[in-house]
Amino acid sequence: MRKSGLIAGSAIVAVAAIGLLTPWVVHRLRPVPVKPVAVPAIFDGLEITLVGALQPQTTEQVNAAVAGILDIWFVDVGAEVYKDQLVGRIRNAALDVAVESAQAVADRAEVRVGEIDARVLGAKLEVSRTDADKVRARNELDRIEKLYQRYKNLYAVGALPRLTFERTEAEYTFAKTEAVNRDAESKDAKYRSAALDRDSEEAKRALTEKAAALAKAKEAIAECELHSPGDGVVFTRDIHQSDRVEVKLSVMTIATELTKLAVVLTPEPRVLARIRAGLHAFVRVSGPAVPGEVHEVRGSEVIVYFTSPEPIMKLGTAAQVRIVF
Repeated sequence: MRKSGLIAGSAIVAVAAIGLLTPWVVHRLRPVPVKPVAVPAIFDGLEITLVGALQPQTTEQVNAAVAGILDIWFVDVGAEVYKDQLVGRIRNAALDVAVESAQAVADRAEVRVGEIDARVLGAKLEVSRTDADKVRARNELDRIEKLYQRYKNLYAVGALPRLTFERTEAEYTFAKTEAVNRDAESKDAKYRSAALDRDSEEAKRALTEKAAALAKAKEAIAECELHSPGDGVVFTRDIHQSDRVEVKLSVMTIATELTKLAVVLTPEPRVLARIRAGLHAFVRVSGPAVPGEVHEVRGSEVIVYFTSPEPIMKLGTAAQVRIVF
């Protein structure tokens, strides 16, 4: 009986000891997290995989034709553009003033032409009226003159009363004066009309000159507009809004031929030392890898060329390149 109690007691002590030791054991056995170790590029084998930025092989520049301040961009980097699309505008204060001044001068010239043309129309109507008055006066003179000559002959032989003759003679004298006056009015009206015609021609010639000056000023201001030189994607905007722009400065780069692309790699020196132009490469952007070639080693950069089966619009994104030695 005493032996059984000793055995039971030993068992209890053992269990208690195990209970005390268990947390320590579990703590010692719990796995310790291991920080991932960066795996360096493997360059001593047959190939190496690197990651670089996707860039175009061919680009076209948007150059400033005039100096000034970049007023506004109409497209952002990455936007798809088409040939001759308006992409930005430069503000040139001197050209703006020239256009405003030329417009004001042209407007005044146009108003003057309108005013003179209205006077020309009135003068032509006056010529028409005075010509009609001259014709009526001449016809009346012809009628009265015939009557006067007949009455004169009758009066000479005593066959017409003196008062009748004198009245006809007075009418004849008035008709002659009226014909002379109407003829003079017609000549004056034609003279004024001819002078206004000359003024109208001069005003229209001046308007043509002012319109040409305005068109030239507008052509100059049109050069402030920036247009895409071809179809493609905006790759870079080289200046910011409100920046100063000089003549012939490149302000934007358009990526063209979006199936012919490049990847720019910057490997570490020991890897760079093994890469040379002409090595085969395989480029993966999002789908299957596409064959390419190391086109150039330029300083610390490696440029890989490849042709994508489909145009790629998102330039500057990461691309994986596997170079085979």
